[in-house]
Amino acid sequence: MNTVDDIISQVQSLPPLPDTATKLFMIMNDPKSSVDEIVETVKYDQAITTEVLRLCNSAFIGLGRTVTSLKDAMLLLGSAKVLQMVMSVHANALLAREQAGYGLEPGALWRHSVAVALASSTFAQRLRLPNVSLAFTAGLLHDIGKVILNRYVADEFTEIVRRVSDEGLSFGEAEQQVLGFSHEEVGGIIAESWQLPDPIVRCIRYHHTPHLVDPPDDLVDTVYLATSLCLILGIGIGEDGLCYRADQDVMDRHALHEGDLEQQGMKILSELRDVEELFSAHAPRTGSANPACRSEQRQGP
Repeated sequence: MNTVDDIISQVQSLPPLPDTATKLFMIMNDPKSSVDEIVETVKYDQAITTEVLRLCNSAFIGLGRTVTSLKDAMLLLGSAKVLQMVMSVHANALLAREQAGYGLEPGALWRHSVAVALASSTFAQRLRLPNVSLAFTAGLLHDIGKVILNRYVADEFTEIVRRVSDEGLSFGEAEQQVLGFSHEEVGGIIAESWQLPDPIVRCIRYHHTPHLVDPPDDLVDTVYLATSLCLILGIGIGEDGLCYRADQDVMDRHALHEGDLEQQGMKILSELRDVEELFSAHAPRTGSANPACRSEQRQGP
């Protein structure tokens, strides 16, 4: 049987995070960071700067004037919007490939991750968190462990699905039992190896199990709620999108009700359509809503 060390050795198969992305993570982790700091970090990355300016000047954005610099883009669109574009372009290289082990077509994991990032931003605002950009990035990277575990899940897929069906386990619980580790655990180790800020690492590691964080962490709760909402909506999910509903303890902790999720869901679907249109060259619409049950087996013990 493969050990966690065997799996983590596969990290070498992932494209490394560019220096630009690593520096941006640190800037986003500091709520006092300025637009000028963001511009200084990105402007020397020619490929990213070119892509962001192309997106800003697209007919879809419709600014009505030509944007020639990142500073102009941030002044016109806002630094948070441009920062989201930058991180989404970076994430595309990691997440756009097919994840056959999870039943995900090319682009589907990127689509799901962007949806969770958008929902994380929305919930972060609802919960009055101080750093919405950090929530967006944590949501964007929450499933990075799937990129590594994809092949190993494919090898054991039949047994994992059998346990979900016959024993009433969530996909993550069955994944843990069969493989000895989950995509959340592996994702957390990858995030640590990339020296990402601790809040992002925590969100990746506990995005299905916020009850394991003591004391509760509002940022983890935010990414958990965003993940649950996107799974309920069937956005970009594969075979692991079986039977989801949000944990009631987390809902109660933040005075949320089912109606709140429905309201946020409509907003996220609209925003996701906008992003897909904007990034159509990167993320074609793949991954459809799972017609199966939409209520989650509780992720608690």
